[in-house]
Amino acid sequence: MASYLLKRIGLMIITFIITVFLFFVFIKLMPNNKPSLDDPILYERLAEREGWNEPIIVQFGLWVKNIFTEGSFGFSINKKEDVGAYYFSKIPASVQINLIPYILSVPIAIGLGVLAALNKNTWIDNVISVGIMIFISIPYFVVVVIVQYVFYFKLHWVPDYVVATSTDFSNNFWWALSTFIMPVTVLTIVGVPGLARSIRAELTEQLTQDYMLLARSKGLTKRQATYRHALKNALVPYLPGIFIGIIGVINGGLITEKLFRVDGTGRIYLDAFQSIPPDYPMLMLITAFGQFVGLLSSIVGDISYTFIDPRVRIGSGKIS
Repeated sequence: MASYLLKRIGLMIITFIITVFLFFVFIKLMPNNKPSLDDPILYERLAEREGWNEPIIVQFGLWVKNIFTEGSFGFSINKKEDVGAYYFSKIPASVQINLIPYILSVPIAIGLGVLAALNKNTWIDNVISVGIMIFISIPYFVVVVIVQYVFYFKLHWVPDYVVATSTDFSNNFWWALSTFIMPVTVLTIVGVPGLARSIRAELTEQLTQDYMLLARSKGLTKRQATYRHALKNALVPYLPGIFIGIIGVINGGLITEKLFRVDGTGRIYLDAFQSIPPDYPMLMLITAFGQFVGLLSSIVGDISYTFIDPRVRIGSGKIS
């Protein structure tokens, strides 16, 4: 296990270095990658620190050196500060708006999938299946409009139909909490159908396996056999993805943060692209950080299999 983990971490580091270097090269090949500054002294200082007049390989080396020596990922002309300090300060807002819906949607999806599978071809299964297909088919922005109509125009539970989430719970707790109602509801609704449909299909297949007949013949009830054996096996393909999703919430959501004015990492990504010229240092950081999160998630997913499924054994160069 330890040797496999070290091997995967080593491959992750190599892959990360290669991909980040390619990102860096592509960005440096873009037009107008050197910002125009009114302050010539600041321009010269940044040009010397980041090597704007040097070959790309030298610029990449200086970029890496500045990260480890100064903790600097580059200077954003648009934000007038280091891109790392600005970007990482927005991660808590993205986590706050994405983590709660994720925690809610996973158990709801599993519950609906199990309920539909245990009542296959009954009215319960039909209602859940039809609901899943409807919400899968409805575009995201339509769900947003429905939620806005219900919570703002009909129930009046939120202060505005396009509301900026507030983190100031000390002064007005209930008002701050109300600002999360719509984005949390939307993200929960769109997160449930896909997983619920997959759980239903997998559990339905597991319930027809031979080991279920053996479990029933040993005296277990259908409910006991389902929760002790079938459900555990049905969740094996999806639990690593669930763990990966928890890590992925720090990346934020472009559409949600734009629609609900969340001051998170998703809006930074859009702002960096839309600025003229584009904020290349910010785009470089976002791309590199996203690549790191993706590679880390893949390792977490692989390792989680060894704990979830006892049939999986990692070691001595093979999985069996």
